[in-house]
Amino acid sequence: MEFFVVIIILLCATFVYGSLGFGAALVAMPSLTLALGIKDATALVGFVIVTNAIFLLLTEWKALYLREATILLIGSLPGIIVGLFILNYVPSLLLQKIFGILFLLFGLYNLLKPTLFQINNNLLGIGMGFLSGILGGAYNTNAPPIVIYGALRRWPPEIFRATLQAYFVPSAILIWVGHGIVGMWNSQIIFYYLIFLPLGIVTLLIGKKLSTYIKGAYFSQILYACVSISGLLLLI
Repeated sequence: MEFFVVIIILLCATFVYGSLGFGAALVAMPSLTLALGIKDATALVGFVIVTNAIFLLLTEWKALYLREATILLIGSLPGIIVGLFILNYVPSLLLQKIFGILFLLFGLYNLLKPTLFQINNNLLGIGMGFLSGILGGAYNTNAPPIVIYGALRRWPPEIFRATLQAYFVPSAILIWVGHGIVGMWNSQIIFYYLIFLPLGIVTLLIGKKLSTYIKGAYFSQILYACVSISGLLLLI
């Protein structure tokens, strides 16, 4: 039963990623944490995000802002190290509650759709990259700070998706390698990933295709509602 639940969660998360260009970990991590525990869930989603990000970058790279992605990545490097340290030395139950609060706040924040001021200073990208690295190393959820940063910069949708992938690919690879170095990979995780992989690629293609037909704002509302509910579940 656990096998089918894990694969279904990963496919749903991959569909969201294909549609929006982010959100796989936000969808997958709360449920997978309940099913596998925080460390195995983090390691498994690390494999999936590397695959998703590389695939989308190969199809959307022409629209990216390379300088912006580089600034974010520079900021994230020390953050990833901090995140891996937190994952290995902070009690998993405490992490679950902390990230439950973060998911809930992030989901509600986006559902309320506040009017964000616009920024033109690249230095904020260093700080957002650092926060993203911490969340990525500890829980594979490096998207929230980057999504908020992109919104503050008023990036058009195509630039937003492509720039996110240009940041996600190297950062996801670093996080993925870091998980291996600290001993988080195991045979069960690799087995789940290999079974998921062919189905995941098809699902990613479907999500990418449907993204041209589904109203982005409507789909985003569904996503952020699910994120809020997932965060609430982690707090119960």
